[in-house]
Amino acid sequence: MNLQPIERIDNPSVAEFQNEFVKQDKPVIISGVANEWKAYFHWKPETFKAMFGDVIAPLRASDDEIDVFFGGLGEKKVITIADYIDSILSEPIEGKKRLYLGNIPFDSPLAKPYLDQVRPDFEFPNYFPENSGYDLRLWIGGANQKSTIHNDDYHNFNAQIFGEKIFLLFAPEEYKKLYVEKINDGLWSSPINSQQPDLAKFPLFDELIGLKAVLNQGDILFIPAFWWHQAFSITTSINVNMWVYTHKICEFWEQHPAFNKNMANSA
Repeated sequence: MNLQPIERIDNPSVAEFQNEFVKQDKPVIISGVANEWKAYFHWKPETFKAMFGDVIAPLRASDDEIDVFFGGLGEKKVITIADYIDSILSEPIEGKKRLYLGNIPFDSPLAKPYLDQVRPDFEFPNYFPENSGYDLRLWIGGANQKSTIHNDDYHNFNAQIFGEKIFLLFAPEEYKKLYVEKINDGLWSSPINSQQPDLAKFPLFDELIGLKAVLNQGDILFIPAFWWHQAFSITTSINVNMWVYTHKICEFWEQHPAFNKNMANSA
């Protein structure tokens, strides 16, 4: 696998961002934006414990998505936020999977009364003025938490509020080297553990070309629609992301019928 460092840009204008990255279908790290948010200065694991410690929440049974999607650990576990925060700040117990508080919608009926209290703490720039909607999600996890390699059919802005994460990114056309599988109608994912790939089973993975993005506190990563990506937490982390929907995304499938057909046939 050949990984190159990702480009960075400081607080771009909408026109600059659209011309240099959206139209070029290029991921980029944006600085000079999230480091001005109230969340940047105030969001810490202890903050959420103090505000919502008594709240009982259903969490993923593992902080490794390969376990969730390919290892049969898709069920939810119920725990208080206080106990969860304590667990991710402590040393992991050998042989025991950590739970994971991730992908929490700000508009979820269960979460909204609580997340409305922190919603004023951040505001993503409107880099897509002609968007057809957006979705905000919260992610709080411990060190070594990781997603599978997957893609989404919408644009993604992922802001690192606390801690440090690494993202690996691969262009849409690299799907054959990722051996992706259809999880459901809205998700394709790779069973490969990129940190310890089984090259005997997945030999094409070694030919992958991609980007490596190291997100520090205050960085925002832009992931264009259909780009494959994996997140890996270096430290305890808090992220908030915004998925952006646009009518132009639908044109991708019309312009790339072979890609669409091959993906469908690999199901």
